[in-house]
Amino acid sequence: MMFRFAQPLFLLLLILIPGVLYIGKRRRRQYSLSLPTSKLSMLVKLAGNNSFWTWLFPALRSLILALLILALAQPQWGKASRNLRRPGVDIVIALDISGSMLALDFLPQNRLGAAINVARDFITRRPNDRFALIAFSEYALTASPLTFDHDTLIGSLDALEVNMEASGTAIGMGLAKAVARLKDSTAKSRIVILITDGVNNTGEIDPLAAARMAKALGIKVYPIGVGSGGLVPFPYSDPFFGTRNIPTLIELDMATLDQIAELTGTGKAANATNANELRNIMTALDKLEKTEISAKVYVRWSEQFPLLLLLAAILIGLELLLKAYYLPLLME
Repeated sequence: MMFRFAQPLFLLLLILIPGVLYIGKRRRRQYSLSLPTSKLSMLVKLAGNNSFWTWLFPALRSLILALLILALAQPQWGKASRNLRRPGVDIVIALDISGSMLALDFLPQNRLGAAINVARDFITRRPNDRFALIAFSEYALTASPLTFDHDTLIGSLDALEVNMEASGTAIGMGLAKAVARLKDSTAKSRIVILITDGVNNTGEIDPLAAARMAKALGIKVYPIGVGSGGLVPFPYSDPFFGTRNIPTLIELDMATLDQIAELTGTGKAANATNANELRNIMTALDKLEKTEISAKVYVRWSEQFPLLLLLAAILIGLELLLKAYYLPLLME
């Protein structure tokens, strides 16, 4: 929300208010001197016993004048909207939510929590790009289509949970779903950030077949393998002793991820063994895929001066009403 005065030069008239008060004070003094003795004594009595009246009318007159001047300056509330004249970068984040993402080698969070955090930061740093979110385990689903509404997208990202019922990891399906989201995009650059910690062991589409689909469409894929491989602490629920962290072997197929990167022209897959490394990888991606975008901001202004005029009219009516009661006291 924005605020402005469309005619700010009228605000200079506010410096007239002290002068108006001074002139009004002099006129009241001259009027008092011209009153008959009986009326003057009554005025002095009223002023002495009801000092409220001595400042009420000048204060009302000053406030009315200030409101009228502010109305002349045309106060306006404005709401800005962005009109994108040339697409920037369209990005799909394909995130593994299979059971192995519960591994605790990314403390103080598990792998999924760490991935969500860095993805959120990455989205926040790129306000001019469209994002989509794909979550995959033994199947792939669209958590958010391509959108500029980053708040809604981040809400979908934060809502992701590990699929405890999944019996496998379909990396190929996740990548294919991400590619499908970018198929009709007209953006200058289209990329997929593929984050996984496992091995493709289910799904109808092979990861390399999905990578060849991306290559044919000119879509770049940046694979990121999370986890150190080998034995890692993994939480198991024990009915007798509660949740226990037990060293568990979780395989990470970096060779396939490297092939995906090579096929789509992004070099070599990245491997993050802790939260800091994952953050550094995403920061490097942010610098690598810079956005060049042409945008124009439009502001729709709504006039607020009618409210000021209404308040001034109410105060004028109040002043007339009070004078209708106050002045007859002087004339008795």
